[in-house]
Order: sequence, then C-alpha cells, then structure tokens
Amino acid sequence: MSGKRGPRSAEDRVRGLLIMLPWLMRRKTVSIAEMAQQFNMNEDDLIEDIEMASVCGIPPYTPFELTDMYIDEGFIHVGVNKQFDRSLRLSPSEAFGLELLAAAAQELPNFERRRELKSAVRKLRRVLRGGLVEVDVESSPFVSILTDACRTGERIAVKYWTPARNEVSQRILTSRTVFSDRGHWYVSADDSQSGERRTFRIDRIREAVPTGDFVEVIAENATVPNWFADAADKIVVIADVAPAATWVVETYPCTVLEERADGGFRIQIVANSAHWLGRLLLRAEGNISVVSPESMVQLQQQAAAEVLALYANSSGN
Repeated sequence: MSGKRGPRSAEDRVRGLLIMLPWLMRRKTVSIAEMAQQFNMNEDDLIEDIEMASVCGIPPYTPFELTDMYIDEGFIHVGVNKQFDRSLRLSPSEAFGLELLAAAAQELPNFERRRELKSAVRKLRRVLRGGLVEVDVESSPFVSILTDACRTGERIAVKYWTPARNEVSQRILTSRTVFSDRGHWYVSADDSQSGERRTFRIDRIREAVPTGDFVEVIAENATVPNWFADAADKIVVIADVAPAATWVVETYPCTVLEERADGGFRIQIVANSAHWLGRLLLRAEGNISVVSPESMVQLQQQAAAEVLALYANSSGN
C-alpha cells in the first residue's frame, strides 16, 4: 500500500485507512506485524496511521463517538465502531447516485462551488478507477435568466406554450422564485396576462427576453405548489396504471391509492383539462384506464378519434 518512497499525502493515508479499517474491525485484535504485512506497509507508517485514526470521530467528539482503537504491546485492539462496521466501497448504484447528484448540483442557478465539486468528482473517479457513468443533466437555457430576474427585479417578456390548449401566448413575467420539482424547473411569477401569481414550467418557455423594466424585489422562499389545486376546470381522476406506464406515477403529481403485485398502480390524479388528460392517455398507449369520473371513462377513445379525424383532414387537403 505504501509502495513509493517519500512523505505520504493525506489523500493516500485516508484512502488506505478506509480500506484497512473495515478489515481491522472484523478481526478486533491483530498484531502490528501481521497487519503491516497484509497491507504491504512498514510498521512505523502503520502505527502512525492507526494513531491518527484513533482520534477521529464525529461531533460532539466524546469518547463514545471517537474511533475505538489502541495499540498495546505490539497489537492493535479495536472496540465498537459505528462508522466502520461495514466496507466503505461504493456499489455501482451508489456511485451512479453520487454522479447524478453532482451533475444536478452543477446546474443549480448561482451555484458557487462548481470548482470544488468537479475536483471531488475527479477524486471519486480515481478511487473507483473510472467506474462512474457519465450523466448529462438537461437544463433549460432560461433558468439563469429567470433566476437573475428574481434578484434584480427585471421583468421578462416570454412566449409560453400551454399544452392544455396547445397554444403559445405572449406575456410579461415578474419572477419571484425559481425551483425544481420532479425533474422539471419552474418559475413562480407575477403574470401580466392573468394579473395573478402563477407557476410556469420553464421548459415550456419558447422565448425569454429582458424588458429593461424593473420592479421592486420581493424576497420569497421557493415552495412547491399544490398542483392544479386552483384550476377552475380541474378534474379529479381515478385511474388504473399498468406496469408499462409507471412513468406517469414518477412524472406527474398524483396519489397512489393502491400498489399492485404486478407493478401497476391505482392512482388519483388532478387534470387541469380534458384535453390534457386525453393527451396523457394517448401517450400511455392503452396502459392507463380511467375508472372515474364516468364522463372521462371513454376519453381515450374520443381523443384517438379526434386525432384520426385531424389526420384524415390534413391528408385530404
């Protein structure tokens, strides 16, 4: 483990301890000579590292929270150590999770520690010998513009696509907070079109242009809204979701009423329009069936018929 000469770096010493300590914890008492031979170290280096580890722990650094080990008459003795009761090697899924979190963190608006995070990921890659998966986190180009507008108070002219009506509208937004929920970025803003505070999904913004018009900045904490709760024409739907459409449960705010053995679900979901719900049912390709309300049970067939009619008309022209 200490194959090169010269002073050992702190990184090398810590890496070595993270490998040695779980091995030592399983044996409780080991001679210095045996452990030095096991890890190809000289005994002086091993003693120095064990002495360093013996004063490590977690707050409040009481004896119970320190690493319980000591050296006596040529033997290393250990007691109960909560921090090293299992191997600290990352599983592939744990490594992927760390990489995913790091990639997402670097996309956060105004994130100020990108350099340190990139350095940590590089070190993790060296330890895992390049075993991490490359993760590309998609982020709307307008996240930064709208986040800056929250800070400066500048109003932003946007073109916004509304899927429920399949139309693009022009409006002026006064950004108040930007937040992420269920894999999407949102902005809570004062909307010129409605005159109300609304929440907009940023990836549905087709254009965002600063107006040069500034208003008073209001400091607010980002809160995830109760989706569709205030929609005038909201529809509360009970639906059965087949295993092939579980992406619906993972993507949209809903309440799981029953989780089935085959991997399917019965859910309650709020739709802000019949048009939106019909599009969702078509995307699910028959893997979602509406249980209630009765008026929505045949919605998928109706939506499919409308799409076919549009297609026939366009073909005829």
